[in-house]
Amino acid sequence: MGEEQVLNQNLQEASQAVPNKNLIRDIIGTIFDPVKTYKNVLGIGYWVGILIVILLVAAGLEQIYHSQVMALTIQKMQERAGENAGAMQGAMSFYQNEALTRIVFFGSTLIGQIIALLIGTVLYFFVASILFGGTAKFKQVWVVACWGYVIILVQMIIKTPLIMAKRNVEAGLNFGLIFTEQMVGSKLHSAFSAVDLFGIWHFIVVGLGLAVLYKFTNRKGIGIAFIVWLLLTAVSATVAYLT
Repeated sequence: MGEEQVLNQNLQEASQAVPNKNLIRDIIGTIFDPVKTYKNVLGIGYWVGILIVILLVAAGLEQIYHSQVMALTIQKMQERAGENAGAMQGAMSFYQNEALTRIVFFGSTLIGQIIALLIGTVLYFFVASILFGGTAKFKQVWVVACWGYVIILVQMIIKTPLIMAKRNVEAGLNFGLIFTEQMVGSKLHSAFSAVDLFGIWHFIVVGLGLAVLYKFTNRKGIGIAFIVWLLLTAVSATVAYLT
């Protein structure tokens, strides 16, 4: 009887040790226990399910505040109408056709999320594997990037009601709330708005995933992700300032 209990216990422990797919559990785990979750998803190497969720949520939320996106786009085009009135009028006619723009922006949002994930994966892979000498496959880094994007999904979900309430697509939890347009001017305000608090959380989670994958310390993994975050934030802030 004692041997049977030991055997059952060993079988139970073995079954618990084998990673298994559970999309909802791992989405929640990425938020509250990213290290444990990354050990599981990297052990299996699954990412298709979370990618589908990312694409559908991002495109669906964009449709909710699509009118605000179009209003801001048309406003900026009107401000520049003097540069080339003829061309601007044709473009504005397109953006004012909401039935058409909804279809176009649904597709562009899907493509945009994939491009953002690819850019992030390439940068993580380059910094961690080339500069820091880590050993991993590109697909494994892709898994880390996909699951780290769960934090961006949380950001999108929280940001959507703020956009609807303020009727401003730039609404969100960013440094633009501290450095207002009245304080620093419109260009610097746009640059500060590109520095998002959820972006910091996102790269911390990704850094923990890189630490699990490359068997780095958590500090080193977060440091690598921080380098990538600085690069991307500098680019986005510069673009926001210039435009």
